[in-house]
Amino acid sequence: MDRSTALQLAADELEQRELRTSPIEIIDYVPTDPARRILTPPGTIMVFLGRAGEPMIDRIREAVLEGNGEDVRLSEEIQEIFRARETVSHYRAYRLLCDAESFATIRYGARTLATHIFPAPGADLVAIENPYNGGRLSPEELTLVEHLVPGARGGLAAVAVRHMPPLTDAERVAVEQVPDDQLEMNVTVRADCCDTWTGFAQQLAQITYATYHCMVAPLQEELSLPDDEIERLGPAASARKLLNRRRDLLGHNHP
Repeated sequence: MDRSTALQLAADELEQRELRTSPIEIIDYVPTDPARRILTPPGTIMVFLGRAGEPMIDRIREAVLEGNGEDVRLSEEIQEIFRARETVSHYRAYRLLCDAESFATIRYGARTLATHIFPAPGADLVAIENPYNGGRLSPEELTLVEHLVPGARGGLAAVAVRHMPPLTDAERVAVEQVPDDQLEMNVTVRADCCDTWTGFAQQLAQITYATYHCMVAPLQEELSLPDDEIERLGPAASARKLLNRRRDLLGHNHP
């Protein structure tokens, strides 16, 4: 089975399922020890998704809210989970999708950030990294859309962890002045190629460990826009450029 066939079959599977929607809480993260390991890099909103009732999502939420140092230990534990995952064929990925009682689409407003997402066997966790420029959020939450086998009793749970990017004073003013009708543009899709957010096979394959490995290292590269460029571009265009720079740094590379 080639990739395009797998994606078409995955889209067909989505159409056969019932829907259930729920909000995904966005919580702010301040690393307890940035010199060691961090749960999410600066300038991201990371969605952690797992099976409902499993403890990992609650552990992540508690570590972020309490700031007790557990984020360092959790990041190491999650990295080991991702390191153990292996590449699968398109056919195997499609069969895993069909066997999943529930898989998910993640939305921010009218924007789809990820789809056909579910925890792989033995992992029980997905981490979806979304570049973020530090601007206002409206709506103030993400949406979890579950695609359920009719009559399914189980489901999925998610939490979104926001790590604010460092901004200059001029950048902060610019992103705060983005018009209300353009605030959805403050969050975007992270992708090593342009189709990974719709390619469930990619989610099960190479982006797993590679994504989380990037996540545990502090980002050092310069992202700031010169003040005169911000003045020339205006708030909305400056915010978009900051977001694109963050996206590039996190791995959006066109082949």
